[in-house]
Amino acid sequence: MKTAKRLLAFALAGVMALALLTGCSDSNSKTKQVEECFRSLMKTRQNKDYQKDETLDKKLEAIAQQFQPDWLDDRNGGLTGEARNIIRNELRDYLVTGGVWLWYGEVKPGQSALTQAESMKQCDMVEIDIMRPGTSLKAIAFTRTDKKSDGHRYYLALETYATIKTPQG
Repeated sequence: MKTAKRLLAFALAGVMALALLTGCSDSNSKTKQVEECFRSLMKTRQNKDYQKDETLDKKLEAIAQQFQPDWLDDRNGGLTGEARNIIRNELRDYLVTGGVWLWYGEVKPGQSALTQAESMKQCDMVEIDIMRPGTSLKAIAFTRTDKKSDGHRYYLALETYATIKTPQG
């Protein structure tokens, strides 16, 4: 009887430990879930299948490191001039013409991935140059920032419809 109680106590402790761990999620996996929801919403809303582009992902990572909440001009739903310049400068050696749209949303751990993806807001287009023929890139890059000056983290996405520089052979 004493052994049975010990086994039962041990089993209950194990179940409780697993229950605690279930509530914890890796922030990278949560970011991936939000990204998948965001991509799915974009495909449904715009009837476009955006590709994933490794170079664009790296460019967005560099932008995310510099991102500050004061980039957002909430009165007009746009970006400040400084933000536009940083985005253009980061993309200058990759995109030739067209434009990109920065999407942003605050990371809220208590919300589902779908709710967070649905709450993301689009800023006005950052024009690279007038669209001309070339290798077209319809892609979305997605990332999460570290904590920023306001103490919050943000999801950032770049929606791109532009032409890319192709290697000269």
